[in-house]
Amino acid sequence: MSILTEAAIREKMKLATLMDDPFAMEFFRDNIPCTQKMLRVIMDRDDLVVRNVKVQYVMKAADDSRYVRLDIYAVDSDNRHYDVEIQVGPEGALPQRARYNSAMIDVNILKTGENYSVLKERESIVIFITEKDVLGEEEPIYFIDRVIKKSGKPFNDGSHIVYVNASHQDLTTALGRLMHDFHCVKPEEMTDSVFARKAREMKGDEEMGVWKEIEAEIESRAEARTSESIAQNFIKMGTIALDEIAKACGLTLQRVQELAAGK
Repeated sequence: MSILTEAAIREKMKLATLMDDPFAMEFFRDNIPCTQKMLRVIMDRDDLVVRNVKVQYVMKAADDSRYVRLDIYAVDSDNRHYDVEIQVGPEGALPQRARYNSAMIDVNILKTGENYSVLKERESIVIFITEKDVLGEEEPIYFIDRVIKKSGKPFNDGSHIVYVNASHQDLTTALGRLMHDFHCVKPEEMTDSVFARKAREMKGDEEMGVWKEIEAEIESRAEARTSESIAQNFIKMGTIALDEIAKACGLTLQRVQELAAGK
């Protein structure tokens, strides 16, 4: 059963911005031009060329490891791998999460039999776009790399973390204009014409199909939360095996184990 009427979906999408996860995921899905523009501005590299992009991309290592779902996963022509996470609350932008996502990317791009040295040509960049300045130093952007403590020289392991402060919307800078566009409700208020065109397509009256896809995503998440709630009740009972709970609730055994561990 639909949890939102068509009119409600229409209203929700008209008020959506790129800081809203469902809207942003549909905006960047298979959207190389906009992803490339975003990464060029954040990385301050006009020569950056995006080769492919996926959203909500799941990565996993060993069977009992925690999987990650990357908001926007992109690879450029120099084989650099990017994870862009759009975060409204600070809890989703923990340094430990950046560390884990970076490690998971490395695990997935280094194949069996390959030497560790090939990671030199496969850099990983984890980017958090956060609604507030979660690092608290009043900077518009933070580039974080490992260094040798005594000398301060770069360690050069090819792993990079970037925090973008989306509250900084200085229209005199490229990054400030990008963050301004991330907060625009109306496409005509965006400074970038490519971003505006895509947003207009998604919010236009003729594009109800996109909204229904987003509604389906919302429904799916609501159903998942319901299944997890039921699973938690079974776990509290303590009389049913976790694999049986997983089958009954339509969840993976890993997710049930995470719920049992309070994750």
